[in-house]
Amino acid sequence: MRRLVPLPLFLFFCACLLDAQSQTQIPAINPDPVSLASRQFELFTRLTEERKADQLRHSSAARDELIARKQFWDKANQFVTIWEDFASRLNDKQTFDVKLAKKLSKAFHELEKSDGWPVREQTNR
Repeated sequence: MRRLVPLPLFLFFCACLLDAQSQTQIPAINPDPVSLASRQFELFTRLTEERKADQLRHSSAARDELIARKQFWDKANQFVTIWEDFASRLNDKQTFDVKLAKKLSKAFHELEKSDGWPVREQTNR
């Protein structure tokens, strides 16, 4: 029959091995005021650069939103103009202009496909 190593001795041996492997040198913090000031300056410049990047991102997103809103309103105004022309010809002359109706349909579909058009949420039944 084999004789096993006692458990406390085995654990002590493993702990010594792990302790020997995990000893890393922690760099000492240099109390030199020059190095502290340079670190503070580096952190300050990094923080200001990040703030500027955030501001540019936000201004870019706002600009993109304004452009999309203006494009939507331009398409809506174009649709309303064509609709007024179509309605006036229908009411005044009592004629149905097929070319104008196609143009009106195209303007409506372009307005419907634009980003500002409200989208109905899909519900699963």
